[in-house]
Amino acid sequence: MTSRPPLGVQQRQPQRKVSGPGLSQRPPAHQRTLSQQYAQQYIPPSPIRKETTFHDYGSSDSGDGAQARYGTQRRGGSRLKLELSHDPADAIAPGSFSESPNAIESSKPFTPSRMMPMTDMSDLGDMSPHISTRAQTLDPDAPLPMPQRRQRFMAEGPRQKPTVVTPAPRKDTRPKPYTVEIPAAAPRYYMQLKAEGRASGVAGALGPPPSVGYADFFPWAGNHPEDQFSENAIRQGFYDKAAGQQETNTAKPTLVNALRHKNSLGALSHIFTNILDKRRQAGQITAPSSFRLPLRLMVTETKKEMWLKDVANPGISLRKQSRSIPHGIRGKVLLDQCLNKNMPTDRAVWLARCVGANELRAFRRSRGNAPISSTAIMGGEGKWIKDWTLSVEQFVETVIFGFEADEWKSKVNYAIRLATQLYAEYLLDREHYMEWLVSSFENSHQSKLPMWVLLIQIYWKDLLRLRKYGRRLVTALTSHYHLISNHVDKDILQPLISRLSALLNTLILCSPENFVSPTIWPKYRDTLRACLAPNDETRQKTLSVIGHRNDQLQASGNRSQPATRHILVSWLDRTLQVPMRDDMSKECWNISRDKTALVKALLEWCTSPYRPGLAKVYVTSRMLTQWSALGVDATTAVLEFLDTDPLDDQDRKRTLYHLVCELVRAGLFSVSLYVQWLMARGGLTDPRDVLPDGPGATRLLVELPTHCLTQSQLTLRAGQLRRASFSVADEARDEEFAINHVRLLLGFSVDPADPLCPRKAWQLSKLSKRIRISSRALKTEIGHWLRITLTSEAGQRIKEGNRGAEISPAMFHSVRALLEAAEDFAMLADILKALSNHANVDVLAAIADTINRHLFIFAALGAAKSLFASLHRRLRDVVQDQGPGARPLLASLASLAPRIPGMVDVAKQLKADLALSDRHNSVDVCSPVSDNMLQDDDSDLHEEIEKLLASGTSLDKPTMDRLFGTVVQRLQMYWTKLNDKQRIYSALLSRLRIFDAQNFDALMTKWLFYLRTNNNRPSILRIFPLLVSVGALSMSTILATTSETPVTTAAGNSRPPIVHMTYRTRYMQDILLLFMSPLKEDGLMSPDECYRFSIVQDQAMRENPKELLSLIRLALAEYSYARSQNESEVLPLNDQDTQARVLELIKRLVLKDATGVARALAVKSPDAHVSSWIDFMTTKLLIPTADTQTHVTFERVLELTNEFTLPFCQVKLLLSLSSNDQSGSDATGRQQSHVELFANAMDKAIDAKNISWTGMLSCLSPDITHHLKARAQSRFLEMLPSVRNPTPSDIPMDQNLQMAENLLSVIDAIIRGSPPNRQPLPPPAMAEKLADLWEILASADFDACMPVLNHWLPLLLTFITLHAPSLDGNKPSNEVRARILIVCAGMMQDLDALHGPDMDTRALSSRIFDLSCLFVDSLTEDFRMLCIRALKNTTADSRLRYIFSFQADPSDNLMLSHKDKTQLQRAAFGLAGGGLDPRQPGGGLGGGGQVPERLTVFQFRRWELLSESTPNIGENDTALSLLLFDARTL
Repeated sequence: MTSRPPLGVQQRQPQRKVSGPGLSQRPPAHQRTLSQQYAQQYIPPSPIRKETTFHDYGSSDSGDGAQARYGTQRRGGSRLKLELSHDPADAIAPGSFSESPNAIESSKPFTPSRMMPMTDMSDLGDMSPHISTRAQTLDPDAPLPMPQRRQRFMAEGPRQKPTVVTPAPRKDTRPKPYTVEIPAAAPRYYMQLKAEGRASGVAGALGPPPSVGYADFFPWAGNHPEDQFSENAIRQGFYDKAAGQQETNTAKPTLVNALRHKNSLGALSHIFTNILDKRRQAGQITAPSSFRLPLRLMVTETKKEMWLKDVANPGISLRKQSRSIPHGIRGKVLLDQCLNKNMPTDRAVWLARCVGANELRAFRRSRGNAPISSTAIMGGEGKWIKDWTLSVEQFVETVIFGFEADEWKSKVNYAIRLATQLYAEYLLDREHYMEWLVSSFENSHQSKLPMWVLLIQIYWKDLLRLRKYGRRLVTALTSHYHLISNHVDKDILQPLISRLSALLNTLILCSPENFVSPTIWPKYRDTLRACLAPNDETRQKTLSVIGHRNDQLQASGNRSQPATRHILVSWLDRTLQVPMRDDMSKECWNISRDKTALVKALLEWCTSPYRPGLAKVYVTSRMLTQWSALGVDATTAVLEFLDTDPLDDQDRKRTLYHLVCELVRAGLFSVSLYVQWLMARGGLTDPRDVLPDGPGATRLLVELPTHCLTQSQLTLRAGQLRRASFSVADEARDEEFAINHVRLLLGFSVDPADPLCPRKAWQLSKLSKRIRISSRALKTEIGHWLRITLTSEAGQRIKEGNRGAEISPAMFHSVRALLEAAEDFAMLADILKALSNHANVDVLAAIADTINRHLFIFAALGAAKSLFASLHRRLRDVVQDQGPGARPLLASLASLAPRIPGMVDVAKQLKADLALSDRHNSVDVCSPVSDNMLQDDDSDLHEEIEKLLASGTSLDKPTMDRLFGTVVQRLQMYWTKLNDKQRIYSALLSRLRIFDAQNFDALMTKWLFYLRTNNNRPSILRIFPLLVSVGALSMSTILATTSETPVTTAAGNSRPPIVHMTYRTRYMQDILLLFMSPLKEDGLMSPDECYRFSIVQDQAMRENPKELLSLIRLALAEYSYARSQNESEVLPLNDQDTQARVLELIKRLVLKDATGVARALAVKSPDAHVSSWIDFMTTKLLIPTADTQTHVTFERVLELTNEFTLPFCQVKLLLSLSSNDQSGSDATGRQQSHVELFANAMDKAIDAKNISWTGMLSCLSPDITHHLKARAQSRFLEMLPSVRNPTPSDIPMDQNLQMAENLLSVIDAIIRGSPPNRQPLPPPAMAEKLADLWEILASADFDACMPVLNHWLPLLLTFITLHAPSLDGNKPSNEVRARILIVCAGMMQDLDALHGPDMDTRALSSRIFDLSCLFVDSLTEDFRMLCIRALKNTTADSRLRYIFSFQADPSDNLMLSHKDKTQLQRAAFGLAGGGLDPRQPGGGLGGGGQVPERLTVFQFRRWELLSESTPNIGENDTALSLLLFDARTL
């Protein structure tokens, strides 16, 4: 017989090796008693066997926790069952373990006995894949079951089922123990056992588990009263104990009579209240708090390690460990220990609280008797918390980026979970922690970015609630997306791009306010738009709203229509200085929401006489073409423009005709609608309507391109023109006659029998002149015919395999000249595209020169880059085929490439190739003459230079001087003799320059100084162009000889002005003509060279504007001095054409840099005639019909100013302000007088509602602009109403508003044109005026509020927005920002109160919110805290918390209530006056009476809020005293 331990003693379990936390021993199924099987099937599981998950270590009981951690199992049932469970014959065979539920034997019932007990759950908690439903064998060598991979990180394939070896069943012949079967009808009830019972269990008891009891069912155990037999029990059965005394009477009559009394209810209430009070007093906790922090003791490392392991063991209660904690565990060491010991999170937080509380208490003790709220203690505690936060940050960063560490994933999960728990319980400095998160994310490398994204998402909501971090987070996220999406390896980074894109898509909807940042928005606007799906209307609409909010905060002048026109015109003027970009149309489209006004301004710019050139026509045509896809009707826009603008100037009419022809070719202008429009206006009845100088609206019908019209449109056009006596047949004959002349000129065959066939071909110059003065219809016909003819021949040649006759250079030059005369560059671009694929080298070089000369036009047509790419591709083929013969094309492309956007590297390579080609390829000096052209001396000179080049050696200075002098001397000999000799020696000079360009240019400059005063020389126009063409002379070197630098002689006297020495040679005037006049073919230069020289002239004008302006002044001075010396013969500036060219040159320079031109021309000249000439030319630019007697005042300048005359008015204004002599004692007085005159003129213009001149205010001197700005600011602020000074009723409201808007435009123009670092501090009065408007809104007077809401407040907000960039980081600026922010905070709340059906204030409130965000972004931390303290009573508004980044600690506002106990008892129990009267307010139980109380600040010590009590067990042993809650025991 097996020995058994005594009853009540738990059987000792054998020692077994634990192979894993998820495995435990289980008894065989057949050893379960029937009562246990019944209880497991029909009774809920015991509350003792709780599920212990990953997050429930702290709440599990000590006994259960220890068994669950170390693999032991507590068993219930009889002792016989415990003995039988260790029989080795019944052990489960090894290898029968399986996690698959399919491995359960069908012969065995699926009972809870075959399930893993809840206390044996794995430490992985929820990460465990499932609980095995089959009895498991404890195999020491079996591998641990791995948890299932979570689906959020990686998808897992189908799991392979393990092979299950099922042992053969055998018959069990052992006797079965007796089990008690509980009747199904027995009623159940739950029992609450004491802690001792839950811990120890009842292992020897029979029946169900101890948590459930059954009424009137007691199985025999020998110790129950029913188990004792007696005669009475045998005879009568067992009964419960009978009642002591039975009641024979009822109390109903007594109670009913008592309750019917009128005071019975009060008495009954009093009785029950006293009962409840006695019950409360009996259980009231009155003991003081016995909680004590764990003390820190110095212990050995071994004991410290053991203590840490016990803390990490959830089976050991923290009450035991809280007696003391080891010293030396703090900071990052504490965190590392928690990680290495895998300490449960709640226990790690408990340890951190214990250490932190001791640290803070030690710090307080070191400060002596100082109050807790003192600055020293608060600052010291804050420093310690920041140091602790820094340790947490370093710990998290070390763990998450320790990719090579073992079990990295589990460590990262633990570190993030622990840091998040510390953050959630306010055990970190949240501001420091969030600053670390955002700054680390901002500066993160791409390799670490995924982990930071994961970490940022945990604190997503808190970061986005605060402006201080949310804006930076959004900016960093957008910046990373922008950089990665444009990375060269973006295909590899595509998962990261997708993740960032998803986050941005979420942020746009949930946090649009963080995208409001006017400094960042323009940079990443396109990136965000590309991030969104095109069909996502919700996000696209939100992004548009965000863009509008950012535009409102930008001081870019987008608010008023004049400013919009000014911006559009300035952007369009860029296309006349640099090639047009592909996105230019899109940028201009987004300038304004008023698209009609935008198109009108575009047409006015195109037809303005103040914008020279033809590039503007093609720029306008391309923009209208692209805008038509966005809904713009070009036909309606042009017809409305014709209806409003009469186009009196002939040049404007021709420009409009040209534009309409391009639109008709593009199919954007409807001829039918135009004819209907004419017919609606009365049609054509007068022959003068179709004359060349007739009205533009009617003459346009004649100028339409007929080759683009359908037959019905031609018939309609002919019918209308016939009414005005215009013959369409004569027009057709003229076109055919012109085309026949073109045929003869180009060498095409013509029909001699044709009566329109000319007998003799005209010269190219004559035919070009006739075409130039012809109608636009004839020009387009010639261009169309040339395009059809040449492109068809090019196509035929390509089909024949590049066989057949190529187009000759002479023919190409003729075609180009004809199309340039016809001004049909669209057809020329098509011809160049066709010829670039098969033409020879000379034609290809000519094509490159054509593109170079008309680059802005071809860029507007969108053909410049494609043509350059085609020519560059052909260059490689030509170099392979012809070698040095490709030099002309190489030189042309090297000149063109630097002007093509994005071709910087290609330009450098082409320039290097050209220099290498010139050095290694000798010049054919005998071409085009015979070999005996050179004499012996000339041949020797040429051979010497070529040998030096071939040897590759450099020349020393004496040799260079000797050779240069020799070549120049012989060049001068042949100036007036042989053109070929002059070309030869010019080429030798270019070869000589290759050796040492710097020394050569110095020698050339010295020679030019000699020629400057040499009377015995030919004209400059004959000498210099050839030298420039062959590369021996540059235009910058020529300009260097036109500068006047005062030189003092040895005697100490100054040298006379340069014009006194050059007036006889007309050097300055000739140089000016060299830069302006087109060259004539005189046999010295070929047509190609003349064409390239025009390119050089245009390039010099773009690159040397200051030198050209100085040259103009010297040329005028030379011209004036020559006339004063009676040298008026052959003066170039006497010619009217030359004067017109000078005026055109100044116009182009003014459009390029008006301020620079004004400053250069405003230089005082000793010659009064020069100043008068400059004044006349600037007046002529502004008023084309002006003469020498025209005088322009300030009022006249402001009156003439608009968006197109603005640069010329600017020049005129600056010259007028500096016209008088500024020297002398009264110079300051005269300057102030000019400023006052201009200020008065400005006031008159504003009163006349003329503000177009505001764009030129930025060019004035800082003193003048500051004076005008201060004057406009004071006038604007004085107009704003207030409670003390309302708006005068005698002045109409519309007039006041118009005046305020005009003043605002003036201020806007001055601010936009002033440099940011030179703007003065804005007036502090704007904060006061904003407070005045707030006061009006707070008065809630409807009549006074409506003008403020609709007009004055938006104007003032615009005024403040304009001055926002001028607020720097100094203290006065921060004071202004803080005052404005406080007023805005109050104004937003008042606007919310005013909002209703009659008054919508949401848009205005949103604008104030955005303005507050703009100001708070640059507010210093000190002033931000001042604003928070000033608004401490209104921080419940989430908008204010967001703006000021205020995150209140939940414990900051805790107050401790102290109540008078006597009055409390009187109020509760009615002791005063003999009872409570329910009819009185506050009477009766729960009447809501107010008891006087005294509130004090409660010092909430967060670090001492421990989850476990101290070892000193008592009724008030919690960290937070139970007395604070009036707690009582039950």
